[in-house]
Amino acid sequence: MIFKELDPLDRQDHSAIARRTAQEQMPYYLKHYFGNSDDVDVLNQLCVATGGAVTRVDHLLLHPFGMLVLDSTSVYGPLEVREDGRWVCHYHQASQLIHSPVTQAYLQTLSLKAFLEKKVRQKGFFDRVALDVLVAVPDTESIRWPSKGALVEVCNIDEVPGRIKACVSQYRSMGVGPGLLVPEQRRRLAQFLCTKHLPTRRLAR
Repeated sequence: MIFKELDPLDRQDHSAIARRTAQEQMPYYLKHYFGNSDDVDVLNQLCVATGGAVTRVDHLLLHPFGMLVLDSTSVYGPLEVREDGRWVCHYHQASQLIHSPVTQAYLQTLSLKAFLEKKVRQKGFFDRVALDVLVAVPDTESIRWPSKGALVEVCNIDEVPGRIKACVSQYRSMGVGPGLLVPEQRRRLAQFLCTKHLPTRRLAR
């Protein structure tokens, strides 16, 4: 089920309109595959804050066994992931270090977990649910990977639904029970996050 769509677009911001074209592709895929799902709930473009810390998540997926943070920031090649894990963008014979979207996704996951831990009564509850990350890029073939190979957290945009389904199936096959986040629990969690969401326009003020 889709609990949250993208925030309304500011039509006066031309750069925002350009970014929106890339942003809308992932919600389309997620809605197509999980709009009527009994296992996966989706919140797009989520932003929450507590104690001065702001957490932004491109897409949050809730499933019976946990949460998955999906980063769909458009990073285009030619890109290089070096042996030390740093990401480099090569453009017009120049090289520029960029933030690793994988590291950012993990940091977002930990920040979101910290936010939820402060809000729920059952302390330690989110220590018992799975926390995964996935980074969707336009074309993994355009990335020069380190010698150990491609990062397991990175995939092409059109591979995302299959990766999510495989993640849920893997946890289910491990025989860990029905999962802590039953449909009612996920619904309450999703609705709570929607009420705490800070729209882009409000945050920019």
